Amino acid sequence: MKSLFARCCLLALGIVVMALGIDFIVAADLGNSPISSFGYVLTKAFPGISFGVFMFVWNMLLLLGQVIILRKQFHPVALLQIPISVLFSLAIDAFGIPFSFVEPINYPHALLLLAIGIAILALGVAFTVVANVAMNSGEALVSAITTKTGWNFGHTKVGFDLGCVILAVASSLLLTGGIIGVREGTLAAAACTGFIVNIYVRGMGGARPALHEADLKNVVQAFEQTSTTQAASQDTPCEFSDFAQNRAESFEA
Repeated sequence: MKSLFARCCLLALGIVVMALGIDFIVAADLGNSPISSFGYVLTKAFPGISFGVFMFVWNMLLLLGQVIILRKQFHPVALLQIPISVLFSLAIDAFGIPFSFVEPINYPHALLLLAIGIAILALGVAFTVVANVAMNSGEALVSAITTKTGWNFGHTKVGFDLGCVILAVASSLLLTGGIIGVREGTLAAAACTGFIVNIYVRGMGGARPALHEADLKNVVQAFEQTSTTQAASQDTPCEFSDFAQNRAESFEA
């Protein structure tokens, strides 16, 4: 249990660090990371609602997508994405307050902020990969797709990121009449983050072994004590530990 607790703490730390990295990238004003670009566009289109709130709604839509894809194979432990998303959204808004006063003075300064943001974002992702407890909603949706189709996780993740960018561009054109949140920084984040994550993960000794079913049950029980959400089905559940293992292997390859 101590090891499980330590891994959960590392996961939480990773989520918070990821949020910090994203706020650095936002401050650079050179485009957002692919998965957060849609939420950023909505924040600009509806400034009365925070970036964190839109990211939470987006993550819940991705969770709903997993339910639709997996159906009876949907495992209740995937509901851990809810508190993960809550922490992620709160951290984004918390870090966003001081970053609202940060403006790049020139293009090199913006590039510096972008580089720092990507490095921090990759560090947060690496923490979650090493912890190997649960995935964020975007990666979990990719895993759900690969479970049903047998497609390669890494290739499907690239397609998912591309889809996020297309959605952000389309919604930006529709809601604002121009393209916002998608620039060279978006391409840089997409191209560099995974590479940097690999470096971090190898430096940390690789991902921890996937949790056993008993460990997963402990996590679920702890989550159920603080949540009113009840699992609707227990029939032929997919192995969430397989999801985590596939994701970890994709970064270690």
